[in-house]
Amino acid sequence: MYLELKRPWDHRVATVASDGPPVVIVPADAGTKPHVKKKRHPAAGPGGAGPIAHGDDPETDPDPVDLGPTTVSLSAADRALEWRGDDTQLPAQTIDMAGGGEARPLDDGEIGAAINGQGGAVRDCIVQGATGTDLKATITVKIVVDGRGRPIRSRVQAPRYLFEHGLLGCTQRAVGHLHFPATGAPTLVTFPLTLG
Repeated sequence: MYLELKRPWDHRVATVASDGPPVVIVPADAGTKPHVKKKRHPAAGPGGAGPIAHGDDPETDPDPVDLGPTTVSLSAADRALEWRGDDTQLPAQTIDMAGGGEARPLDDGEIGAAINGQGGAVRDCIVQGATGTDLKATITVKIVVDGRGRPIRSRVQAPRYLFEHGLLGCTQRAVGHLHFPATGAPTLVTFPLTLG
């Protein structure tokens, strides 16, 4: 499994770009420990001592059978993409006719620096939800950033399975900790992460 961040930064509404380099590479087991199954034997009498077959006694057989990590079988419904989260429409903008300061949306460089430097927690949410699966998808995160550089609303498009395993809450908490430069105007930030 690997996770790749693409950088389609646009100061209004970003579009998907295909030239983004890989950001996170995760091994197929995603850091999980292999599951080792131990056999239990029925009690052989009032003392509760039953026979121990070869390979079941950890003192005489220090290497129990390794069954390896199990992969969750996903249905088409589990893999179906859906949007969940807040409304990410930009608020109505007002024009300052007094010329007190020039408000502008975030530019591509400012968005890229913030996501690349602080986006690890969002990627961790995706990897955590997909661990133990063969899920391949592009997860899209939309964030409304206010003029002070604070994320105020977010929305996520991802497979249903990830939402059922806590993706939305985890992602919204991670997005809430992002900091962008204050530019005086709201910006819609959209970034896709490819899981595969």
